Amino acid sequence: MLSIEPVRKIIINVLLAILSGVFLLLPSVYSTQFIEPTQTTKFIFFSEGIAIVFLLLAYYTLYNNKHFSISLSVLDMGLVIVLLYISVNRYYLHPLHGFSQRWLELIGLAICYVVLRRLPATMYTWLLLAIIAGGVLQVLSGILQLLGILESRNTYFPMTGNFFNPGGYAGYLALVAVVSFGLYLHRNTLQVSGEGRSVNRFVVWLTTWLPLTALIGCAIVLPCLRSRSAFLALAAGIGGVWWLYRNRNNQRAAAWPLKRIVIAAVLLAGLGYTFYLLKRHSADGRMLIYRVSATLVKEHPVIGVGMDRFKAYYMEAQAHWFEQQGDAASDAAQLADNTFYAFNEPLQFVVENGGIGLLLVAAVIFFFWRYPAGQSYMPVRTTAYGILPASLCFALFTYSSDNLAMKYIIVFALAILSGTDSKVFVDVSLPLDRRRMAVLPVLSLLALLLVYAYGNIINSARKSFAGWGMAQNAYVREMYGESNRYFEAVYPELCTNGEFLMQYGKSLAMTENYRQALAVLTQARQYQRSSVIETAIGDCEKKAGNYAAAEESYLKAMNMIPNRFYPLYLLMTLYQENGKTTKAMMMARTIKAKRVKVPSKAILEIKGFADNIIKSGDQ
Repeated sequence: MLSIEPVRKIIINVLLAILSGVFLLLPSVYSTQFIEPTQTTKFIFFSEGIAIVFLLLAYYTLYNNKHFSISLSVLDMGLVIVLLYISVNRYYLHPLHGFSQRWLELIGLAICYVVLRRLPATMYTWLLLAIIAGGVLQVLSGILQLLGILESRNTYFPMTGNFFNPGGYAGYLALVAVVSFGLYLHRNTLQVSGEGRSVNRFVVWLTTWLPLTALIGCAIVLPCLRSRSAFLALAAGIGGVWWLYRNRNNQRAAAWPLKRIVIAAVLLAGLGYTFYLLKRHSADGRMLIYRVSATLVKEHPVIGVGMDRFKAYYMEAQAHWFEQQGDAASDAAQLADNTFYAFNEPLQFVVENGGIGLLLVAAVIFFFWRYPAGQSYMPVRTTAYGILPASLCFALFTYSSDNLAMKYIIVFALAILSGTDSKVFVDVSLPLDRRRMAVLPVLSLLALLLVYAYGNIINSARKSFAGWGMAQNAYVREMYGESNRYFEAVYPELCTNGEFLMQYGKSLAMTENYRQALAVLTQARQYQRSSVIETAIGDCEKKAGNYAAAEESYLKAMNMIPNRFYPLYLLMTLYQENGKTTKAMMMARTIKAKRVKVPSKAILEIKGFADNIIKSGDQ
């Protein structure tokens, strides 16, 4: 019988090469044909790459000429349970769910996790090196942007790498720096797949200079980004790796005397206060979001609001909170804005998945620590342990769940820990006799069908994002008729995406198709709440002569973001056109007395218009 082992070896090497390419290039891929290209391009590239890798892995696993084996650790089982709960919560406990890129990314990351768990541990070093190489490319991109050679991906910031803002860029580089530190620290003890003296020499050279280059690059770029969360993540990750490395021989760390503990606590408190003063208004704004998010937890304590449904509930809750607080929240009102993330991933997870989700995650953590595998010290495991606290520190103050370049590194860390430091829960190994060999074609066909189905979903998303991008480009060029045609073409696929519906509704309104615009904008309310949607609905209601409904929408927009002048201006002009001069006068006086958050020409014009109404009323 012809041995298939050489074929399997080729498959696993091709698989490793493709997966390394995905890890290397993912942060850098970018295409302007898609809407929000810094995010959607990464998602499409990652999903297509993982689908190919999964298919190769399926054939590598099935066509084993010796046996078929499956091994599940305690961490594997825990993560499966959490994923199943999120799925049930999204689709069955909350039947109203919108199109979610985060959900599709979660499925892709779950597939990636399965692939990584099936790979030999000796291949992990190559993948970590690919992550570092991808980070080096992003460091170079940031430096070129700072020098003005490359354009930033966000016109408001000079340096963003291939990310939408400096925060996500800094968080990604912080994880790259942690991985680089871990590999450089263990450069002489790393295990890799490969044979031959020349390969070993190349690996020693690569594990020395590539991580060192990345560390130097991150040390140059990160201070320019001024991200407090990234600095905390960097300190936690590198500190964790160093602590594990120092105690790698199972030597218990000496207990700290009380004096050291007090000094460390004082230093941490001082550092925290310094970070607070660095961007005080930003920190105060996050505290407002946390307070409002806590009200959502109180209203939906058990199962939450559903995955990726935070944006459908938050702004309504913020409006209600300001209504309740009244004048007592005048300072907080200056911090409000349209918010679609909790800026704290654990808090947002609880808002969306409730107390049940929190308990499940806590149980996974408990059982993982309770039942370790007890294996000897491993450099890649130490590096993985450094990634997790770094990710957590960053996630406490920002929204890393929308950063795919960070999420795949976190998933890789979990896969490493599951395979090397989590007790095996299920271990099945079946010899492949003739009877079992007969089912292999069926399983192969099933794997092919799964990849085909997933590929169709991703292909549909690709076309939808491309069509949406063309619609938005036409809208920016004020070609509203063309924009509407593009929006209409992808409406069936994106009819449950709040952002898409908002843009489509505004485009329809620009062609004076107010009736259809109102229907689309009202639909958008189910999936996303914002002051922009409310003012757009108010404008459509006003054009239709429904002044009471228009007033209600304008008031809702005003309560969502009390520091904004535009909703007050819309109310003032509505009252004036509707003949309600008393209300128009009251609103004009409110505008005149209102504190300005950020001076602008538009605000001066609004105040001037209000002043004219006051003067005409006094005559």
